[in-house]
Amino acid sequence: MISAIVLAAGESTRFGHCKQLQLIGEKPMLEHTLDHVRLSRASEIIVVLGASAQEIQKQIRLEPERVIFNPHFAEGMSSSIQAGLRAASGHAALVVHADQPFVKPETMDRLIDEYERVRPKIVMPMYNGSRGNPVLVDRALFAEMMSLRGDIGFRAIFEKHAASIAQVAVDDPGVIRDVDKPSDLR
Repeated sequence: MISAIVLAAGESTRFGHCKQLQLIGEKPMLEHTLDHVRLSRASEIIVVLGASAQEIQKQIRLEPERVIFNPHFAEGMSSSIQAGLRAASGHAALVVHADQPFVKPETMDRLIDEYERVRPKIVMPMYNGSRGNPVLVDRALFAEMMSLRGDIGFRAIFEKHAASIAQVAVDDPGVIRDVDKPSDLR
């Protein structure tokens, strides 16, 4: 069983307003991301909200997802990852960034397939030699992730677990494309 954790708690300071609700076409960015996660083989979807939680919940249907509120969102991404990991019931967690709405569901499934085939501690997508997101992490590393602080994610533990990382080459530029400012949508 794989838990998908969608990180949507950020303050969008570089973006200027709640980027999770920024329209891409006719839908908010977070809704695009959730649509792709819903099409993946993840067994459960946990959405971690924080800075704009009420506004997001008013505008986006968050069912059948489980919503977790991270009261410590201002402390950085590590606090949101930890909130999601505490709620996850799977053997592993696929950590998805809300501001990466272009990652294909097939890419998420490739990461899940690799995890189920090899059982590494970490599975990450590679696009044209660049490491991307989402990252899938085995439950064996959840406790270690609980010690991280600040605006950091899995990179903080990659070096220590280099021998247990499976890199999956994908034909999906969405894994390296995140939206930090409005110009990133062009």
